[in-house]
Amino acid sequence: MEHTTEYAVHTGDRCTAMEVAGAALRQAGHRVESTGGTITATTGNRLLTILLGALVHPSREFRRYELSTTVTGTSTTLTLRHAQHVTAVSGGSIGAGRRRSAWQQVEATLERALRAAGVLTAPPR
Repeated sequence: MEHTTEYAVHTGDRCTAMEVAGAALRQAGHRVESTGGTITATTGNRLLTILLGALVHPSREFRRYELSTTVTGTSTTLTLRHAQHVTAVSGGSIGAGRRRSAWQQVEATLERALRAAGVLTAPPR
């Protein structure tokens, strides 16, 4: 399963890109917190996910992602990564399939939002 995805954005638009990403994650149902250049997006219930694993309804399964920026020279990269899934993940192959599906949905949501805002310079990698 993927653990990080990088989006190349226009350096002059990195603040806009973060705002667009935060809004897209909020619209997708995540609780979004922004702290010093990093966005943390969470959804679901951690305790239920730990206790019940795959028995938790997919909409209530805990997920947490971080989105941060890196500027090198004239290029800026937004990096999406999983965060704190260690103890909050259970459910065997069912849970793994759900996490993979949720990850792909978050990736697609961010890519669509960044493209629509005109700040994406290259396809995600």
